[in-house]
Amino acid sequence: MLRFSVLISIYCKENPAYFREALDSIFSQTILPSEIVLVKDGKLTPELDAVIDEYTTRYPIFKIITNEKNLGLGLSLAKGVLACSNEYIARMDTDDTMPNDRFEKEFALLEQGYDVVSCWTAFYNESMTELIAIKKRPQMHDDLLRLAKKRSPMSHPGSVYRRSKVLLAGNYQHCNLYEDYHLWVRMFMAGAKFGNVQEVLYNFRTSNQLVSRRGGWGYALNELKAFIFFYRIGFYSLLDLLRNIMIRFPIRILPIGLRKYVLQFVWNKK
Repeated sequence: MLRFSVLISIYCKENPAYFREALDSIFSQTILPSEIVLVKDGKLTPELDAVIDEYTTRYPIFKIITNEKNLGLGLSLAKGVLACSNEYIARMDTDDTMPNDRFEKEFALLEQGYDVVSCWTAFYNESMTELIAIKKRPQMHDDLLRLAKKRSPMSHPGSVYRRSKVLLAGNYQHCNLYEDYHLWVRMFMAGAKFGNVQEVLYNFRTSNQLVSRRGGWGYALNELKAFIFFYRIGFYSLLDLLRNIMIRFPIRILPIGLRKYVLQFVWNKK
């Protein structure tokens, strides 16, 4: 029987009802994890703690990691990876859902010699009643490597990977709002093999707040720091660096309504 861990990080602003849906989605899978590593990133609300208490009682496979203060997603996931007991890890966010065969299909591809596997992602409105976009990504490693020169090539919350390969690349690091792309680039540089299942296996809940977080001067500066890091380690050429700055920086400082339109176009673009 395949043994794997599910890795989740949660903080105080999450919605308890959405969190419950995400957990139910995990326990509806055709293959089930042997453990769920849940990182509590700082003090949670009583409502979130109540959901955790309920599910840890019903399903005694949780390993709870508690941060005394909020560390951010990157450092929380780094602690979670270290706490995982299994070589195979599946990521999941606290407000999304997935078809019940996601784990089965992704791990089947991972076992064909890949180190990171993800899928296409369906973007929905906050109530999960309206499909906004489908983010499609190539299947093969070389195509994903080329795409990574322009943008993150993998759906992070919809990914599965080998723990040893994540650690070989230096684990998650603090890179605000760019934790996943930062990790993928370092894994490419460390020789990891990437692949994508060519169908929607992850349902992403979006909102105006999400679009807002993906813009503004703070986000743009964090993005710039990440791009410069990619150039310094030799992943980006100078042309890659300049092209991405010129294309992406203006998008980050657009008004939110116009930025939402542009992001929907990007999400739908292969």
